[in-house]
Amino acid sequence: MIEQVKMILFVMILGVAAATILIGTDSYTSTIIADNQELSLKSTILDAFEIEYEEGTILDIYDESIVEEAIEDYTFYKTSEGYVGYEIEGKGLWGPIEGFLALETDLVTIKSIRISYNEETPGLGGIVAEKWYLDKYRGKQFSPEIVIKKEADMSKINEVDAITGATNTSTAFQLLLNENYQTRKEVLQ
Repeated sequence: MIEQVKMILFVMILGVAAATILIGTDSYTSTIIADNQELSLKSTILDAFEIEYEEGTILDIYDESIVEEAIEDYTFYKTSEGYVGYEIEGKGLWGPIEGFLALETDLVTIKSIRISYNEETPGLGGIVAEKWYLDKYRGKQFSPEIVIKKEADMSKINEVDAITGATNTSTAFQLLLNENYQTRKEVLQ
């Protein structure tokens, strides 16, 4: 009987010690994680607006170059040159796709897109986050909407080639871009 009490007491002490360590670690790392998420977002925004920075200067360059403006339920990011951008998010084929879309001063033409997170298959749908692919959107217009399709007519102002072997990711990305734009278009103008 005494052995069973000792075992129960040992397990309880071990459980309390483990819980204390986990809570302490969470408390210590939560601010570090939040700071890193802020740096990641701000560097993505600077990249999308093509504003140069070095790793140690992200916060200073961001504060000098970007103005955040909350309109209705959305946050818009603006530069002194008149470019406007906003965070984009939506469903991909395998999970969420998150990023940032920068528009030219006409608020219809894409300046740049950067993807900060996606769960698409590397080498296939994951191409949606690669700079060389996203650069295909530069200069394209939401007129009336972006169209992503096989053998797109690149001379059209709103068509972009689909990702080879990732038709469903391309379709999801088209929906994501157009839905995010449509919900913000009225607020922007």
